Amino acid sequence: MFDASRENDLVRALLASCCEQVLETMFFSSPVDAAEPPASTGQARVHSRLAFRGRPAGAFEVDADPRASRHLAASFLGLEEADVSPQQVMDVLGEFANMACGSALSSLARVEYFHLDPPRTALVDCFLPSVEGVRRAFVLDGGTLGVCLRVDFDPE
Repeated sequence: MFDASRENDLVRALLASCCEQVLETMFFSSPVDAAEPPASTGQARVHSRLAFRGRPAGAFEVDADPRASRHLAASFLGLEEADVSPQQVMDVLGEFANMACGSALSSLARVEYFHLDPPRTALVDCFLPSVEGVRRAFVLDGGTLGVCLRVDFDPE
């Protein structure tokens, strides 16, 4: 019997764990606290989205304050924040989306196979979530980072 609430709780916990691990090991950043995901709606954000196909299928979305995005890019690239270009900020946030989504999917017990599409990343003046799924948000140095994962375990 399908229990969507239980499955969402599993995805929520997994999403938090995998994102925290990627942030700490690859971006040398630890989340300070949890945040409310809807707080980012309507604000300027760096946004990255990717879809994945296979079993399971779905989508992953990440959004971050521009200042937090620059901090993450500098930490990932080993540069001073002032030396990070706008393109590098977007490329690194796309790479975070790849790593966090891949980590979460690899940790799911019901994964048979999947293929990640390349992320699409942009700076948006008024962020509106484009993925409907399980949302989490974290307070980082420089602002917040939001993530959303939609998993379709039985894609048609």
